[in-house]
Amino acid sequence: MSSVSIFLFICLFIIGLRAECNGGHHLCNQAYNNVTFLVTHDSYALSPSIAATQDNSITQQLNDGVRGIKLTAVSVADETPSSVHVCHTLCEVLDGGPATDVLNEIAFWLKHNPKEVITIMWNNLHNIQPTEIEQAYKASEIMPFVYTHDSSDKWPTLQEMIQSGKRVVNFIDSSAREDDIPWLMDQFSRVFETPFENTELQGFNCDVDRIASNKSSTDLMYVMNHFMYGVIEIAGFAIKTPVKSNALLVNSESLVSHVDNCTAVLHKKPNFIEVDFYQLGEALSIVAKLNGVNQTKVDKNKTTLGIPGITMNVHQNELNPTKHVLIDNTNSSAVVIKITQYKVFISVITSLFMIASV
Repeated sequence: MSSVSIFLFICLFIIGLRAECNGGHHLCNQAYNNVTFLVTHDSYALSPSIAATQDNSITQQLNDGVRGIKLTAVSVADETPSSVHVCHTLCEVLDGGPATDVLNEIAFWLKHNPKEVITIMWNNLHNIQPTEIEQAYKASEIMPFVYTHDSSDKWPTLQEMIQSGKRVVNFIDSSAREDDIPWLMDQFSRVFETPFENTELQGFNCDVDRIASNKSSTDLMYVMNHFMYGVIEIAGFAIKTPVKSNALLVNSESLVSHVDNCTAVLHKKPNFIEVDFYQLGEALSIVAKLNGVNQTKVDKNKTTLGIPGITMNVHQNELNPTKHVLIDNTNSSAVVIKITQYKVFISVITSLFMIASV
């Protein structure tokens, strides 16, 4: 072997030693479905909105170590280049803006973080056509990063995904059309969830919820939903509200217990852990420990605007309690029946909360 060859071999060896994927060297050789990703529930629903489930922008979430983004697609008429916005059930409650803008924010982050693999999960509450979501992607700068998976193949390692440049896995929970849009995958054929309507700290369980009828849970990845709602009733409507004051507890001891239970019951660790107010409590460190990596240090007294590099400090005691309306999304017919009633009701309730918060 020539001296030049030896030199190149040593250089490549050193580079290999320094390779890092999602914050850890050893994760490079792990298959995508053997890694745990922290997911933010309604990632776009930011304080100080009455429907907020997060304090920090998506950019800051990703900077802090979140690797799963949960978005809700709502079709808004007469919008170009895409009719899809990310809204909290209804855009009258919370409109996070055009999906294209959100995808551009994620794409900007990916360009500056070339060793990271992330997941985007779409809640298609209103069963809009996936072609509308496809248009949002194509109108953004994220398409070069989009990964397409052949269901007959094993999941690639993080290193393989990073080397290919295809580092964004995309799921949608209803109306998938994989023959036409293969990269926007049917979630429940590949990923099931644990129950999401949790209102008691002792109520978290590991039941298999929302899974394709022809699939077995043993063959799929899973989302462990770990966020808790309070419940109030107004004019006969049950309104489920994120309880930020409980986030420290929910995202700490309770989360550890839930992970341990699900790992034992389902015989595998969670692939995705979904939480509210991720920076409160120990969610980041718990997921880091599951992956065997060091946690990114987070300033828990800081929230951010949705513009890279721009932040604002917010004192915790100045953040108003957040409220949001949750409509049953276990089946589309329930949504269609309820949606008209809620639109008028939500507008009234939103106005009342806005007045009360002034």
